[in-house]
Amino acid sequence: MPPAPGLWCPWQCSWQYPNCLAQAPGVVGTDPGGSPHHRARGATSLAPAPCPAGIGKCVALELARRNARTILACRSRERGQAAVEEIRAATGNPAVLLRLLDTGSLASVRAFAQAVLREETRLDVLVNNAGLTGLPLSITAEGLEQTFTTNYLGPFLLTNLLLDLLKASAPSRIVNVSSFRHAVGTADVRYLTGQAQPGGYDPIYNSTKLMNVLFTAELAQRLQGTGGCHSHAVPCHAVPFCAVLCPAWPQAPGGGCTSGPPARPHSTALLC
Repeated sequence: MPPAPGLWCPWQCSWQYPNCLAQAPGVVGTDPGGSPHHRARGATSLAPAPCPAGIGKCVALELARRNARTILACRSRERGQAAVEEIRAATGNPAVLLRLLDTGSLASVRAFAQAVLREETRLDVLVNNAGLTGLPLSITAEGLEQTFTTNYLGPFLLTNLLLDLLKASAPSRIVNVSSFRHAVGTADVRYLTGQAQPGGYDPIYNSTKLMNVLFTAELAQRLQGTGGCHSHAVPCHAVPFCAVLCPAWPQAPGGGCTSGPPARPHSTALLC
């Protein structure tokens, strides 16, 4: 099914959704005539993104089109609200909400997570999409390197703060958007504080994406056997950005996706 009319998406191909989201809990279903389709009735999704455009906006559009309760986590209230209004108009889904979040600030991440835990009774899909590149080496007020915090450390902290809610909502799903550029990145904890750096803009970005993949692999292993009474593990996937925009492109190692459990009502998704 193509994108909803009236809302542009990059290359007009993001509607070819990767299986790890298309088959997420509460998303896969069958229409009354027996034809397979994707729905997320009552599902809540959360997707943090530095700016409400590009991949994050298209992910939110697709989840909203499937009737999910969709929460966009953005830095800019003005641009985020504009994206919310566009998505509501394009999909007819009023349950598209804006919450403010800057993954480059751990204080912002903690405040945001506290609000989610206070306001939401379940969380079925967490999409960590926030990322930036092209900035010079910069140390934040918290003593952390800006790009590494925004792309890796902020999403890492947010995921861990929301893990109990995700487990309680099982079968649920975590998706970390990475890049095929992780293959040429390096991992060093000193990068997080700027004590060491991998090089220029590209090496910094590549290394943040490698850290995303390493975090995803470790988290997926640790989450084996979770899921409480549902007896489902909470799946965790690293998805190269090309899988979100153009799934015909080859996925990076470890970026493969598995089918999720059956559709379920009253689900929630968060896009960060």
